[in-house]
Amino acid sequence: MTDTSDTAARLSSLFYELYEGMPRGGPGDPSSTERALSMMPDLPPRPLVLELGCGPGRGVARLAALTRGRVCALDLHHPFVAAQVRHAAGEGRPSLVYGVCADMRALPFGPATFDLVWSEGALYSIGFTDALQVCAEVTTPGGYLAASEAVWTVGDPPAEIRRWWDAEYPAIAPIASKVADVAAAGFAVVGHFTLPPEAWRDNYCDPLRERLAALRRAWTDNGHALGLFAQFDVELATHDRFGHTYSYEFIVGRRRKA
Repeated sequence: MTDTSDTAARLSSLFYELYEGMPRGGPGDPSSTERALSMMPDLPPRPLVLELGCGPGRGVARLAALTRGRVCALDLHHPFVAAQVRHAAGEGRPSLVYGVCADMRALPFGPATFDLVWSEGALYSIGFTDALQVCAEVTTPGGYLAASEAVWTVGDPPAEIRRWWDAEYPAIAPIASKVADVAAAGFAVVGHFTLPPEAWRDNYCDPLRERLAALRRAWTDNGHALGLFAQFDVELATHDRFGHTYSYEFIVGRRRKA
């Protein structure tokens, strides 16, 4: 008899192995990072920055370079954190980036610690509104939040794509709703914008196709692995058909002062 817990553990490990080879854990691009930062004219010259759910890739090093601050890379998956710190060291910024492996629900920081809390496509993992409260707690009064979140970009999405999102992330909502959530968490909304198509294509969809092809060759005789890869195939095919109906909205807010 197959041990279901062992199978689940192997699939979880394989899931992370897939993403460890990705340039990013989700859609995004350098120009969007710069655009979000341009909305923060009063950010301190050497800010203390927290990247929540840093994921794989080199984003933390870039954030350190652009802000000239000290950046904490936080994720629940230790290899992601280690990779971000390693990349920063390789780019000559070892003193600007440090890693913390922790759960967003129980951050090991005191209140009002960070001048900027940054999170791209990761706050959904504990619920967007709950995560915003966590962000508000650790952001200094007058400090900034920059977060991207899944949104509808059309007023009446087709039923097929609605059903897919209902299964994957039913909390997806219109842009105005997500912006209102940020305001309700105690942030004055400075601005927001929708990620461009190339942020999906170049840094997520195309690299994901390449990773799937490579791993499929390595796991060709493993039915459980192939089943996992098929789920990603469906995600990519869904985006090919309906990507014009949804995206991520990058929202920049400023913590209100008491």
